Amino acid sequence: MIEKLSIKNYLIIKEVELNFTDGLNILTGETGAGKSIILDALSMILGERANFSLIRKGEDRMVIEGMFDISGMKSVKTFLRENDFQINEEVLIMRREIMRKGVSRNFINDSPASINQLKLVGDIMVDIHSQNEHQALLKKETHLSILDSYAGLEKEVLNYGNNFVELSESIKKLNEMISGRSEMVEKKKYYNFQLKEINEINPLAGEYEKLEKILEKSENREEISIAISETINLLNENEKNILSQISKSLKNLERVGKIDSEISEILKEVNEAYIILKDAYERLISFSADMDFDSNEIEKIRDRLGTLSFLKKRYNRSIDEIIEFANILKAEIEYAENYDEEIEKTEKLISEKKGTLFKLAKELSQKRLTIAKEFDRKTNGYLKEIGLAGATFKTMIKNNTAETENEYTIDGNIMLSSKGIDDIEFLINTTKGGDFTSLKKTASGGEISRVMLAIKAALAGKDEIPVLIFDEIDTGISGSTASKVGKLMSELSKKRQIIAITHLPQIAAISDNHFSVSKKDEKEITTAEITIIRGEQKVEEIAKMLSGEKLSENSKDTARELIGGHI
Repeated sequence: MIEKLSIKNYLIIKEVELNFTDGLNILTGETGAGKSIILDALSMILGERANFSLIRKGEDRMVIEGMFDISGMKSVKTFLRENDFQINEEVLIMRREIMRKGVSRNFINDSPASINQLKLVGDIMVDIHSQNEHQALLKKETHLSILDSYAGLEKEVLNYGNNFVELSESIKKLNEMISGRSEMVEKKKYYNFQLKEINEINPLAGEYEKLEKILEKSENREEISIAISETINLLNENEKNILSQISKSLKNLERVGKIDSEISEILKEVNEAYIILKDAYERLISFSADMDFDSNEIEKIRDRLGTLSFLKKRYNRSIDEIIEFANILKAEIEYAENYDEEIEKTEKLISEKKGTLFKLAKELSQKRLTIAKEFDRKTNGYLKEIGLAGATFKTMIKNNTAETENEYTIDGNIMLSSKGIDDIEFLINTTKGGDFTSLKKTASGGEISRVMLAIKAALAGKDEIPVLIFDEIDTGISGSTASKVGKLMSELSKKRQIIAITHLPQIAAISDNHFSVSKKDEKEITTAEITIIRGEQKVEEIAKMLSGEKLSENSKDTARELIGGHI
């Protein structure tokens, strides 16, 4: 709900602060006092266009700020989160500042905001019924969702929507496959060329590293042979070789080890060293035998390494990665060879999904048709109650259609959309024998406000917009009709906050919060004044509305009767 509206230097308003409450908030006052200006100011923080000509005479800056209670509004908090605005769980503050030099600044919770962002969040919170501004009900695109909300079809619509997303993804995939068919033919040629090239070379896992070691060994065989030969001689070839010397030492230690146990432990360690050195000697002998390289074989190794290096450079991969890449190429070629078959499978899948969706859409459509009759009946009942007996409300439901068949058409030219196959619009006929027209084309401002009141009453709390604002709702009515309008507004205000301008005492009397708007002239400039009135002040205000400026006890008594418990 709107908790507070602050206005500074806007037309004839110098500075006012209006504290609204739950229930029915009413503004009354003489013509031209500034009642509609207050609603216009509210429209501005909800995204209405404004310019410096609206700034009060003699001032350089206009500021309008609204404070909203959003404690139960998940949709508003989601909007703030998605648009990176600071979130206060309880309160939202929207502000506009307009300078005479032409600069305009907008804020949501003290963060800069665009006009469109003000409008988007405003549309979630407030319906203003005056000059066709901020009225969700006047927008045809909202009618289907409103009817679904009234009917409680949210789960069915969500289930249908999920299926529609799957269909859309399949259609997107099919279109990409069809448009990529010629490209796939070229890709297949290229994949075959690459695979053939790799297969002809036939690289083996670990081959490159193994050949590199052999080549490195052959290129350094002289240096390696000398080192090996010298080591072999030291170990076991000359007269005083290491192994024979250690063998003698072992025998000596073995003899004395029987005398001293500590020597026995040392004997074990020396024996282990002997075994290790003997094993090394035998391996060196074997390695030495392998140092005899065939020059032709070495040349072949060089050629093979060159070929493998070419392959590595060409594909910018290691040999093992190239082997894996070849497997990927095989899979891609297989996919390309079955491309047309995949297209056929996807087309069949789409056909099946469309059939499922069409069935769900028809079920939704039937439920909407049934509930629309109830909704129309309720709305027309309220229209009669509030003095529009000659008006008839109708929910028009017809199939979405397309001029030509496309991916989303079925059963001829019926068009599947994200919410079904229905094209829904609320229509009104305000004169007997007249034609039904869209709500937006209803002529009278007061008339459209009353039509909106009837629709809102029929929705009975199923519409999530928490604030309703009515201007000129009492145009052309009086007497018992005015009382009925007031009664309906009072009932509706138990579920929604209502702010309304009225000239009728029957409506003003039953307000929960009453603002009196007046104006005074000072120093060649007019200034609007707004006062909250209660008790006897409210009685006098209603009495003036009944009998004019001249008060009488009779008019006061009548005012008290109208006010009843709404004092």
